[in-house]
Amino acid sequence: MKKIRTWLEKLDLDDSTLEQIHSLLQERKGDVEQILKRMRGEGQEQRALLADERELLQKICDALHTGTSLIGDIRDELNDLIGETVEITVNFGLVTGTVRAVRIDYVVLEDALGRFVYLPFTNIQAVALLD
Repeated sequence: MKKIRTWLEKLDLDDSTLEQIHSLLQERKGDVEQILKRMRGEGQEQRALLADERELLQKICDALHTGTSLIGDIRDELNDLIGETVEITVNFGLVTGTVRAVRIDYVVLEDALGRFVYLPFTNIQAVALLD
């Protein structure tokens, strides 16, 4: 309560207002302390949630930066599509062809003219199976 009174005095209130606030706080001392404890508890919960969110975002950023999980998923998907005709969205447009081989960091497609197209996984944004 002393800290609250000191803080109130810094607000430059007239004496009667200061006394009214102080007496109200004295009457409601238990309520004020309970409210302050609850606020502290909620603040700690919010900090814990923010720390969890920060950790999750860091993991997402790390995965996007290295591309490891995304590349692994794309590689697995394309392995299942060997011999199938697909449309692959890359950073420069669309590429259509039959999946012929999947290597460590790229896929080999054969286009409609029989040419082989090598696409690095880092350029692949989406894969769609064509009927």
